[in-house]
Amino acid sequence: MSTDAKALQDKAKELYQTGELTQAIATFEQARAVYTEQGDTAGVASTTNDLGVVYYLTGKRDQAMQLLRDALAAYESLGDVPGQAKATGNMAQLMNRSGDQANAEKNYLRAAELFHQTGDKMLEYDTYRALSQMQLQRGRWLEALNAFDRALAAKGGSKLLRWFFQIPLRLAGVR
Repeated sequence: MSTDAKALQDKAKELYQTGELTQAIATFEQARAVYTEQGDTAGVASTTNDLGVVYYLTGKRDQAMQLLRDALAAYESLGDVPGQAKATGNMAQLMNRSGDQANAEKNYLRAAELFHQTGDKMLEYDTYRALSQMQLQRGRWLEALNAFDRALAAKGGSKLLRWFFQIPLRLAGVR
């Protein structure tokens, strides 16, 4: 009887959601091994991305970053734009939380562009909003306002609110 990699991955996601991170890692590793055995590159990439997130949450930042880089490379080789967007966004979040805001900003922007390409407005919105919050914390008010305006545009936010936000951007020559 062969092990179902998808069932293992789903079980690992359940464990992750209930906070059982050590068991989630073990189950994600099992799923990844089965996907590898089956030659399912997409499954390996997806599970590797998930593992990167869980490793980060357990404090293993270096391993998490390597896993996310591996997932991104696999998604790129497959031409999987939604996967690239997710892995890039996860890398941006990890970089931001690790204090590497310059690279986080680049990756947030790249992830937002990729989410835009896929038409995933909600994740594009979330990504621009995270970028805006990071810039705001760094005291970069105009950049934060610009990113938030882009978030609202992605979500289809209030035209009046967007017009209001664009006033200082126009005055500063950003828009």
